[in-house]
Amino acid sequence: MSLFRFELRKLLLNKKTLILLLCLLVLYSVAGLTSAMFLTGSSDSCRRYEELAAAWEGPFDSEKAEKAEKIYQEISARYGTDERMIARSVKDQPEIILAVNYHAYAGRVEEYWNGTPPESAEEPYGIALLQEKIAELENQGKQDTAACLELSDSLQRLEELGEPEFASTLLWENLFSSLGEHMMQFLLFIPLTFVIAPVFAAEQSGGMDSLILSSRNGRRKIVTAKLLSVLAASIVVTVLYLAAAFLSGFLPYGSFHGWDAAIQSLPAYARSPFRFKVWQLAAAGAAWLIFTGAVYSLIICFISSRMKSQMGTAGVSLAVLFVNVGLAAMGDTVTQKLGILADFGLANVTLIKEVFGGYKVFHVFCMHVSYPVMAILVLAVIAAAAVFGIYRGQKSRTAA
Repeated sequence: MSLFRFELRKLLLNKKTLILLLCLLVLYSVAGLTSAMFLTGSSDSCRRYEELAAAWEGPFDSEKAEKAEKIYQEISARYGTDERMIARSVKDQPEIILAVNYHAYAGRVEEYWNGTPPESAEEPYGIALLQEKIAELENQGKQDTAACLELSDSLQRLEELGEPEFASTLLWENLFSSLGEHMMQFLLFIPLTFVIAPVFAAEQSGGMDSLILSSRNGRRKIVTAKLLSVLAASIVVTVLYLAAAFLSGFLPYGSFHGWDAAIQSLPAYARSPFRFKVWQLAAAGAAWLIFTGAVYSLIICFISSRMKSQMGTAGVSLAVLFVNVGLAAMGDTVTQKLGILADFGLANVTLIKEVFGGYKVFHVFCMHVSYPVMAILVLAVIAAAAVFGIYRGQKSRTAA
């Protein structure tokens, strides 16, 4: 335990890192508050929106949809169809925000029943479209194929979930944007990289690693203490981000309205197959960030154990984090050939929107495994390999 405390002080509880953490807390709070204000405007506007939306919540209403469509056409003629531009322009006009949001909700209901266009490159979605594709395969005598069974499973899930309902979830949308978009990786994972990078590299750069590892404490105890300090530091930084994002997004408005709505009422999670409430998704998202942050920290730790430069460790770690973003930029041809890397690259698998926002299964030994379960297995294997590589690599550094 004393070794763990010593390593934790070196890694996290030093003056330089504590100042960094304080700056991060301010940054996270400002980022959360700014994004919330951009989405909802003032606290008065937010409360007014929630009061108005209370009368619109529930199942789809065609009369309300027609009213919202009329207002949306007027607004789009004035500000264009870009959602961000509209949001920026009407953030202090709750009546218009409500109409725009209900218009978008009506589109999601339409998509639920009729689905994406047949020529779309997206995964088939929608009751009518899935029924049509299943009928085509059955007419071809392919009703027992994996493709037909997967479509049938998707159709069953959609029917069980039912038509999405409208709910007032503005503040929660802002929270999930903070947790599930790529900006999270810049705000959380990049600082985490620089916090963890020195764990081995700092000692190796000064030539002290062999002496330390050969001390009376022994290599295994020292390496274990370092690994525990890395995990503790990862949890502290991640929880700091989660707490700041949550508090800055909700405290100024004093409201948790929409916490018990189905996550399908959130635009980004309209196609989610999970029967979560909004608060359950928030808890799952927080746990997911802590888990993936810990796995990424172990990867950084492994890289640090093989390098003598802290900056070199940070550079390689960031390359590992964002490698699949670079591959995705090369086009569909490359990503289709490297589908597994695209699915389980850290830049994707750390985003809760990618993990919980859609229906994706993998066929493993004749079993259907959902994306979250498969992601846990893959990340667990990567973490175990990183830990094994760290112990193995440090063995050769002990003095004879």
